[in-house]
This record gives sequence, C-alpha cells and structure tokens, in this order.
Amino acid sequence: MNKNQKFLIGSLGALLTGIAIGLLVAPKNGKDTRKLIKSRANDLGGNAKDKYEKSLEELSVLADRLKEGFLKNVNTVKDKAGAVADNVNDKVRGAVNTNL
Repeated sequence: MNKNQKFLIGSLGALLTGIAIGLLVAPKNGKDTRKLIKSRANDLGGNAKDKYEKSLEELSVLADRLKEGFLKNVNTVKDKAGAVADNVNDKVRGAVNTNL
C-alpha cells in the first residue's frame, strides 16, 4: 500500500469516527440517536447489497457475451481448419493418383 492509499484510508476512518462521535454527543437522547444510527446503517447496507447484485447481473451478461464470442471464434477456426484439411487431403490424393 502506498502513502496515498494509507492517507485515504486514515482520512476515511477519521471521518467515520468523527461522524459517529458527533451522533453520539448530539443533543438527541440515546434512544433516538441509536435509532438514527441503525437506520443509516441499514440504508448503507441496502445500497451496498443493491450495487452488489447489479454488478453480479452485469458481470453475468458480460460473461455470456464473452462466451458467445469465444464459441463463435472457435467455430470459425474449426471451419477454416476443416477446409484446409480437406484441401490438403485433395492435393495429397491428386499427387498420389498422378504418381500411380
């Protein structure tokens, strides 16, 4: 990890700690503050889950497209290899028949 990454992680940790302390010492009573923290945590968790599921769907679509392209290329190569093999076979038979 380089210095910039460490600084960013440290800054993020300090920010989150500051927010948590600010909520805990806010003029609201403890019950309301805990309810607010729980609500925000649930919102963050829900958003993270939604983004994760959306990313999985997008990756699945991309994987399917890559697979289709790969199979198409494999089939094209197989067809070309078959054509070359047939051509070589014809030339070999022609050469053998000519020499007989």
